[in-house]
This record gives sequence, structure tokens and C-alpha cells, in this order.
Amino acid sequence: MRFTGPTWGRLAIIALIMGLSALFFAAVTPHADLFYLALILAAFWYRRRGVYAGVLAAALYVALEFPPGPGTFARAAFFIAVTYLLGYLFENAGEQPGALHLRIGEPTLAACDPDTKRLISRLSSRDPEVRYQAATCLGDAREPAAIGPLAALLSDPESGVRWKAAEALGKLGPPAVGPLTESLKNGNIDVRWMAAVALGDIADPAAIPPLVAALNDEDTYVRSRAALALAAIGKPAEEMLIATLSTGCEQVRWGAALALGRIGGDDAISALIGLFSDPDDDVRRRAVSALGDAGEAAIPALLEAIQTGGPYVREGVTAALSRIGRPAISALASALCTDNDPRVRLGATLALGRIGGPAAADILIEALEDEDEDVRRTAKEALRGIRRHNSGEGAPELHD
Repeated sequence: MRFTGPTWGRLAIIALIMGLSALFFAAVTPHADLFYLALILAAFWYRRRGVYAGVLAAALYVALEFPPGPGTFARAAFFIAVTYLLGYLFENAGEQPGALHLRIGEPTLAACDPDTKRLISRLSSRDPEVRYQAATCLGDAREPAAIGPLAALLSDPESGVRWKAAEALGKLGPPAVGPLTESLKNGNIDVRWMAAVALGDIADPAAIPPLVAALNDEDTYVRSRAALALAAIGKPAEEMLIATLSTGCEQVRWGAALALGRIGGDDAISALIGLFSDPDDDVRRRAVSALGDAGEAAIPALLEAIQTGGPYVREGVTAALSRIGRPAISALASALCTDNDPRVRLGATLALGRIGGPAAADILIEALEDEDEDVRRTAKEALRGIRRHNSGEGAPELHD
């Protein structure tokens, strides 16, 4: 087994602490807890493989206690169990999506080796720092020959290495789409969501069908990353996304709504408004949020939808307009003044009440003279809510 400089340094620290602990135990006072200093470091640096340090500490302890007493072997077994448990916890913490990968004394990356074959061979190094640097260099070099080895690195035990491999594949462009779409089926959640992120960086339409399939992934984070990748691809993904709104399950419709809101445009906005009648609450809420992402471009279609939709549609339109916030005030004021349909004026009044602020209040004061009783009553309630908010009693949510 080949040891690199950082590996030797870590082993030396663990050995030194363990040796000093044994010396202190033998010469000064029998205090075995000092061994835990070395065991904690071993678990942090080597994860579950740190259990070997636990075995060594247990053997030293038994030797120092010779002849062993009744509790000696129990204490020795505890050293092994604690080291394994700590290593397991550190390993799982590093594998959480978005988790920070902690390193002590991580060196600055050296200059990249110009030899591609040597860099690819370093992806198999036992040292995670070497694998990390090699993946960085291969991504910066846009080297197609590295696609397969980098895709294999998505399953690396170190989260920092996995992330760097995904980032490198994203830089390699369309040639990496095949291995990345295969990785969307991997049994490891980390591999799947990182593959989705890399596919979003590449934004190649060839990835659309596998990413749409990933909208039905069992993991929420994978589904959301797939949706954002489809949004990054943009218009080429729109037709398939809209089709899934009528054929997909709740999870797929939720992800499609997220993507369509980021894509925007008339077709996407119309499809999202159609989701206001969706039977699933989460899908309806996502459609509202997505139309908020679409912003001012969605306002005309939202106001038109109030006239034709049922209660769910009107409720969704009001929520979406209030989410768009102050940019919608001018259009809402125009609707209150000029639209002959009381349902449109009522929806505009509700949205203005939720947006709040002085500009909305001025328009609502004029709505107190509306010919429709429901509009007048709603304007009055909305103004009362704005006043409560201004006096600090809590009221409508404000949107920037």
C-alpha cells in the first residue's frame, strides 16, 4: 500500500498520541481515556476504517493491564465500538446532500500535470486529495477521455471528491451526457442528484427524457435538481414538461411546474394556470410559486384566468398575483378601474390586500366605491388588514 505525505502525517499524529497515552498510562497513572484523543482523530480522518486504530488501542490497553481484570476486555471492546461508531457518523455526515466536506490542512492545488493518462490514473489514488485534484484538472482541461473515470468517481466515498467529479463532468459538455444520464439510475442518492446538477450545467436537450423520468425519483432533492436541470435546458424541454402535467403523478407534476416557472413564456404560463385546478395541494402551491418566478409576464394571463376559472383557479390567481408583489400593483389597479367583470375586480382587490403597502392602500380606498358589494366588502377588509399591519398587530404578507 502506497502512503502519500498527508497520509503519513496523519498516521504519525495518531501513533504519537497513542504512544504518549500508553507511556502516561504505564508510568504515571492508569488513565485509559487519553486513548480517545487518537481514536477521535482516526475516526474523523479515516471514517469507518479508523476502527483499526480502535483495535490497536484495545490491544495496547490489554497489554498495559496485563494480567487483564474482569473489565479489561469490556473496556477494550468499547474502544473498538466507539471508533467504528464515530467513523460511521462522520462518513454519513459527509454524504448528506450539500454537506460541507471538512478537511484539516487541505493543501492548495498544485499545478496540473499535462499528462492526461497520469491524471486519469490518479483518480484511482487511495488519497482523496489526489483524486480531488485530478478531477479538478481533468475538468479544466475538458478532456473527453476522462468522462468514464470521472463518472465512476460519482460513487467516491468522499463527498468533496464526488462533487468535484460532477463539476468536472459538467465542464466536459455533451460527450458526458450519456454516463451522467446512466448515473440518474444509480442506487446512491448523492450520485443521482449530482448527475442532475451536472446535466443542468451542460444543458443538452439529449438529457431531457432521462431528467423528466427523474422527476419521479423517490428522493425530493433529486427531483428538484432534475427540475432545475430541465429549466436550465429551457424551451427544448417545454413540450415534454407540459405533457407530463396531464400524464404524470403528483411528484412529476410538481417538478414540471418548478421547471416551467423558470422557463417562462406564454405556453408555460398557461400550463401553470391550468394547474390551479390540480387535485393535489402541493402541486397547486408549486404552480403559484412558479408563476411568481415568471413575474410580470404572467400578470395578463392571470387576470384573464379569473374570468373563466372556478374557485380553485381564482384562489390560485390571487395567490400568484400577491406573490409577484409590487410589480403587479399597476396592472391590478387598471383591472379595478376598467374591467367590467366583478370577479376580476374582486381578485384584484384580494391580491392588493395581500401585497399591502401605501400604493395598494390608495387603490383599495377607491375600490370602496365599487358598484359590486363583494368588491367593496373585500376592499374594506383588506384596508383593515393593512392598518393592523402598520400598527404592528400583524396582517398581510408583503412581497417585494
